[in-house]
Amino acid sequence: MGRAQETQASIPYRDDAASTSSAVPLRDHVFADDEAPPAYTDDPDLVQSHQSLEDAESATSSQAPGGGSIHLEPKTHEDSRGSTATYISKLLSTDPKTCQWFVECQALRAPRPMVRVIGSHMETRQRDKKEEKQRVTDFDLKVPLGGLLEPAWARSRTVHNAQKTYRGGIFKQVDPRMTSLTEAAETPPSLKEWCHRFCASSASTKSFTISRNVTEIEHHILTQQMTGILRGTNYRGHISITFPVNSRATVIVSDNWINRYRHNKFVWWVCVILQLWIFTWPLLFFMTKRWEVYSVKWPCRIHQRFDGSWPNSHKTAPNMICEGQPTKDPRIQIAHMSEADWAQQWKLAVQFAAESKKVGILTDADRRLAIEVQDRQRLVSIQDNGLLVAATGLLSGVQGLMSNPQNLQGWGGDR
Repeated sequence: MGRAQETQASIPYRDDAASTSSAVPLRDHVFADDEAPPAYTDDPDLVQSHQSLEDAESATSSQAPGGGSIHLEPKTHEDSRGSTATYISKLLSTDPKTCQWFVECQALRAPRPMVRVIGSHMETRQRDKKEEKQRVTDFDLKVPLGGLLEPAWARSRTVHNAQKTYRGGIFKQVDPRMTSLTEAAETPPSLKEWCHRFCASSASTKSFTISRNVTEIEHHILTQQMTGILRGTNYRGHISITFPVNSRATVIVSDNWINRYRHNKFVWWVCVILQLWIFTWPLLFFMTKRWEVYSVKWPCRIHQRFDGSWPNSHKTAPNMICEGQPTKDPRIQIAHMSEADWAQQWKLAVQFAAESKKVGILTDADRRLAIEVQDRQRLVSIQDNGLLVAATGLLSGVQGLMSNPQNLQGWGGDR
């Protein structure tokens, strides 16, 4: 399970003198003022594949260039930085046109930044006539930050010649053909050329990574806001706040028995339990040729250019223009809301979930439920002789305290 099932009529690409000499370096994928934002392609045959985000997100099971069909089931793993989808595919690692089409589709998929809030406290417990301190988790919440992003502001790019990264080797390096600062300033290879290089490689074990980077988020503001929201419930425990990003990367790997086993959970656990990773990790590291040359930047803020224009001003694509919201600095715009506004939007849901000691991801349903609970607490209906009396203010506050007595004395402290 998780292997790619694919058919394609095209012949796998191989490197030769003709194909190399005909490769024409294209411009960097940073869009100019008069250029339309993603489509992400210059090939008219592929434009129809990128008409909507929904089509791009279903690109793992759709019509590939050349008339063949492609059906891919990703292997997804999570680490401390988020989640990465890995596609094991012979077609994507040997046919450059299909590889480019797939990369452009994946570039349209948005990352999912989150705020992870963990509340915990220390408890002293008796064990074998000895006192031991154990950490107890009170709540573990993940709140999505998608409201801070704007798809129209996303920009893709290939790496610059002087940037140190994986370019088809086992170690990071700058462009090996660069010998002077003049060559470093030249136009870097386009995505099309990188896909050709990746597919032309004779390495049996290789990978191509599409990175999605979320930038311009004020983490310190979010940390202050979330801490204040939780302390507002009189929580006295320890608060840990991190910022993971789900769907932060997509990796294409060649289809061979090594890659199939290295992404098999059973084999992975066997290597961990038997300590075989001491031998397998160095072996895999030196066997795998890596390409990390393509990324998509998702900014939460845009900055005005020196000529007074904004990066989101596209004359040729008015439907993709997003007018940002003004900030205190007239030279900066935000997409939809500031971090402080976002925190206030999720305040009730976070407090309600924390007091309920919830573990998991908060959704819009949780936010609506918290608003409904607050509305019921604000309006207390008393039926007396057919008369409806609305008691608000002080009565609502007293009811809130009585319904949750732990707010009076604090909760979640060490003990």
